[in-house]
Amino acid sequence: MSTTTLNPRSLTSFLYRTWQGLSAPAKVLTAVGLLMFASAAFHAVVFLLSGTAWEGPVSWRKPITFGLSLGLTAITIALVEARLRLWRWVSWALLGTIAVVTLVEDFLITMQVWRGVPSHFNIGTPFDAAVFSLMGQTVAVFALVLTVLAILTFTSAKPGASALTLTIRAGMVLLIAGQVLGAAIIAAGTPAMVSGDEAALFGPHGVMAGAAGVLKSPHAVALHAVQVLPLLGWLVQQVPWSEVRRRRAAWSATAGYSLVLAVSIFQAYTGQAQFMLGIPALLAALAGTVLIAVPYVQVGRRLIRRQPAALDRPSTPAF
Repeated sequence: MSTTTLNPRSLTSFLYRTWQGLSAPAKVLTAVGLLMFASAAFHAVVFLLSGTAWEGPVSWRKPITFGLSLGLTAITIALVEARLRLWRWVSWALLGTIAVVTLVEDFLITMQVWRGVPSHFNIGTPFDAAVFSLMGQTVAVFALVLTVLAILTFTSAKPGASALTLTIRAGMVLLIAGQVLGAAIIAAGTPAMVSGDEAALFGPHGVMAGAAGVLKSPHAVALHAVQVLPLLGWLVQQVPWSEVRRRRAAWSATAGYSLVLAVSIFQAYTGQAQFMLGIPALLAALAGTVLIAVPYVQVGRRLIRRQPAALDRPSTPAF
């Protein structure tokens, strides 16, 4: 079995061969993701030099966090496409659309921060209202394309690597759940936006549920399952485990992540403060974390214990 090595030369070779294995639309989307990372890094420097607050409706936090999140999602979707059997025009249509809406969404958010106005729930002027409306439209298109891709992971996945396929499917389903949770935040904030209740919209944690429920927490948790789960699905392919054990690890992490997300949703929508859970919810969150962590620790230990000769073998391209 081919393995992944940690030395710089092999890592460079691994990344190069992964890039070479991507389709043309996936390469374009990956380039967009890297551009998002560059934007996030640039604005991190701006934030450090500005001396301004991290929280708040007008903060350099937004181009940083959105750049990182959108970049991660773009690159992950490019890798997911490599596991699907799609006609080239379908790949261009789906990934090209994601590339465009990613660029538009990040540009609009970043533009508003540079203008010194809130990017979300801002209808103070006709221009700001048009920007917020366009942001909503791009997110709707983004969610629609992601839904199509999620369905394709069930209908058009390449054969083999069943644990990886399982985690990709689970990650995509939870990514769609993240889009729904994002829409729920917009729905919850719309009455305050219409009434002009800025305190309800632009507090330190954004739109809240009840006294202390931070709605963006479960939204963020759901969005990034598509990185956490498929990464494990790929790692278990790099160790000489049986297919049964690989699938067991994949199911464990999937169940654990779903449990953590369920607790986060419960915490937010019952108005509880972050990290102030009751005993049952806290135990459920800990159980979910353990279900994710154990297979990661097991595969990590197996990789670390490899003999040097094994570490020098050619690595398998991601996904």
